[in-house]
This record gives sequence, structure tokens and C-alpha cells, in this order.
Amino acid sequence: MNNKRLIRIIAIVLAVLLVGGVVVGALVSALAEEKPSTGGRNQVTLTMEYLEDEQALRVAQRLVYVNPSDRRLDGVLFYAAGNMFRRQSALMYDADDLDSLFPSGYAPAGIDLRAVRCDGNPADYGFMGEDELYLRVACDLGPGESCAFEFDYFLLLAACGAFQGAGETDVRLSAFCLTPAAYDVGAGAFALKRPLPFARWLDCDSADYSAELWLPEGWMCAGTGVSRRVQGDGKRALWRTEAEGVRDFALSFGRRWRVSERESASGVRVRALTNVRGAADRVLDTAVQAVERCEDWFGAFPVRELELIQSDYPLDALSFPGAIWLPEALLGRGNAKALARQLRFCVAQQYFGLTAWVEPGADAWLADSVSQYVACLLLEAAEGRDAFLNDVNRDWVSALQQTVPGGLRVNSDAALFDAYSYDIVILRRGAVVLHELRLAMGLDGFLNGLSEFCRMGRDGVTLTEMDFVAAMDRASSGDWEAFLTDWVFNVDKYTEQTMFWYE
Repeated sequence: MNNKRLIRIIAIVLAVLLVGGVVVGALVSALAEEKPSTGGRNQVTLTMEYLEDEQALRVAQRLVYVNPSDRRLDGVLFYAAGNMFRRQSALMYDADDLDSLFPSGYAPAGIDLRAVRCDGNPADYGFMGEDELYLRVACDLGPGESCAFEFDYFLLLAACGAFQGAGETDVRLSAFCLTPAAYDVGAGAFALKRPLPFARWLDCDSADYSAELWLPEGWMCAGTGVSRRVQGDGKRALWRTEAEGVRDFALSFGRRWRVSERESASGVRVRALTNVRGAADRVLDTAVQAVERCEDWFGAFPVRELELIQSDYPLDALSFPGAIWLPEALLGRGNAKALARQLRFCVAQQYFGLTAWVEPGADAWLADSVSQYVACLLLEAAEGRDAFLNDVNRDWVSALQQTVPGGLRVNSDAALFDAYSYDIVILRRGAVVLHELRLAMGLDGFLNGLSEFCRMGRDGVTLTEMDFVAAMDRASSGDWEAFLTDWVFNVDKYTEQTMFWYE
């Protein structure tokens, strides 16, 4: 294992020596510009090149960071999630998943950090934690003040199906750049989350992204924001991506996609990037229908472009602002129902969890339980009440009848779960809680409450359970706190009942 990593690092160093450092110098110079006006939001500029032979990304990153706290900061903590792949013992995945996660066997990867600067000067920095998943960079920053951090690094990529990884024909990148953690004003500290394999975990403030990526000619870039090919020289092509006000920036690039697209009634551009025969129509049919129905219920879709991106072997479908990763295995004709279910869930996440932002760990149910139930409502709207009842009984009844050890509840922190119990408690029992609320409020009142919850999150605040209750109260002129609390804490009492059919 160590020899593999040594060979890859030597190859990268040789590549850097061959270009004489001129390219890196040019990247740094291009980023060392006057600080732009931030408008109170962090600004991230990325200049990158994919080194296909070395399976690595060369990155020059500039971040204009605004101190969000009410005190002077002597350092900022950043996520360095790619270092999770440095050693097998640091992986967040269960041992049973490793064969599917690393189809060619485990190989180390991670961040090779070359330089760190603050306002143009070399900065003191160091990786933190047993697995070096966080980076601390020294600064001197008063409340509301800003500074420019600059990083030069290589991101070594593993051939894997994780949140960062390379397949045979594509590369997936999420949580891949150095991202400042959210600052908890009440605690007076940065709130750091450990990566999770089954739920959203990256807790950060929103930022504007401007990314340029050099790819081998013939490759295509897609992801969060708007990606466009801007130039090429026959061997390489430059792709530019712009995104505003996002917290979970993700990119994909691949070399065998065919692109199909449609527009929703409101003009949302939905693109399918796949090479599986017939999959584009299935993907676009479901996604466009879900986008249009969600717009009817919750207002304007959060993004103007939604890209549905096939990937070689991620473990599951994953949703990011304006981008959804779809495992190739899910796109086959025999998986049409499972594909539709995953697409509806990921479309709902564009509203709940990505726009109506909640703390990813502490309030995971306000994103994933809600998205799961909205996916069921989208099925009901598309195929009727009988299809809805058949689907929820297949998914919910067994979950309601199981005893989950540890006293985990729908609103427990996601870090306390494993993947199996998260599926039972958050996704299935959480959907039951929302269903009971829908029955009590009536469908129209319930949808109005969700719409109000989305509206409350459009200004970038972090929403809480009390915001959710307030949204439901405003939509119905009622008082739903006691009802919701009772179901959140007592839905597991269904384990004491014999159940054959749930309506």
C-alpha cells in the first residue's frame, strides 16, 4: 500500500518539476488580486488542473473570508476531508462496504499541502485531529473584518465510490477544497463535523464560487452552478464554473457522457449526463415532473440549472446544489422504480437541506425526513393514492415494527447513527411523523407549512425545529409544537402494535 502511494507522489513531483514551477506560479499570480467586495459572504476562487496519469487535482485556492463572530479570531478552522483517505483506519465506512467502495482495492489518497498564505504573507498552519481532517490557519481578524487566505495543494484521489473519488470514466468531488467550518457564536468556537457516509455533514457558511478547471480534451465538467467550456488547445480544455451562495459545492467531470436536456414549465434547465441507453428519458421524465410539482408547492426552484450526473460506482445517489450524482447501476431499465424514488428524494433535497438549511448533524431529520416524505407525496401526485400506499407500506411498516437499540429518536444527532439505523429512524420513521402531521393538518395546510419553511430559509439563515413549528403554525393559524413533539418522541411505540397495513 505504501509503495503505491510513494509511486503516485513521485509521479506528481516529477510532473511539477517538468513544468518548472511556472504553472503553479502563474496560478498563484492570477489569484493574488485585490480583495473583492464580499457583501458579507465568503468568496472562493479555484484554479485547478486534473492530472489524469497521476489521478490527482492540482489546486490554487483563494478565499476571501469574513469573520462572522463577535470576537477577534486568531485562527480559522478548515475542513480537510480528503485526508480521510490517507489510511484505511480513518475511513468512515463500515468494513462490509469496503469491497464495493474500493472495487480495485484500497489505495491511500489525501491532501498534499504545499503553501498557505494570509493576505499575501506565509501563514502558520497545522492539521488537526487524529486523522488530520481539519486545518487551522493563523490570522488576526476582528469582527466583520475580512482577509484573503491562499492555498496551493494537490488532492490525490482514490479509485473509489466515496464523496471524493475517481472511477474508470469520471471523477467526483465534494468537500474537496479547504472549506472554513461554521462558527458557533453561542459556543464561541468553530463547529466541526466528522464526515458521515449516509447523511449530509459539511457544516459551513454560504459562499460564492468561481472555479476554473483544465481537463484533458474530450472530458466534460458538471456540478454546482453553471459550468461552461471556455477554451481549448486540442490537448486540454478549460472549464469555468460559477455558483453563488452555496454551502456544499460539488463538481464532476467525465469523458463518456452524452447530454440530454429539457426545461420545466418555469424554465428550469434539467440536464441528464449519462451513457446508459434509454436512461436519459427516464431520468428527465421523473426529474422535470418532480421539479414542476415542487415549484407548485414550495415556490421557485432553488437553482436555474439541475444536472443529473451518472457516475461509475458511488455507493448511493447524492444531492448537491444544482447537481445529483446517480450510480450507473441505478440507471438500468430494471431499476426504474428505485431510480424514480431516489430522484424525487434528491429533488426535494434541493429545497430541504440545501436551501432551507439546517445543521447537518443535529437537525438532519428536518432535511432528510422531510425530503423522504416529499418524495412520497411526489409519487402520490404522479401515480395516485394506491401507488403511494403500496410504496409507504413496503417501506414503513417493517421500520415501525423494529426495535432500534440506543434510544435513538427521529431528532437525534446523525453522528449517533449507523447507516442501517439512520435509514430506519430518520428516513422511514421520520416520514411517518410527517405523514401524521399531514393527516392532522390536511394536505393543503401541510404543504403551505413546508412552503413557509422554505421561504424562511431563502435568506441564508440556519433553520431549527422551532422554525419548522413556526412555519406550520403560520400556515394553519394553529399550534403544532405539542403534536409534533409527541410524534417525534413516541413514533417508536408502533413497535408494540401488530400492524399489517398503514394509512
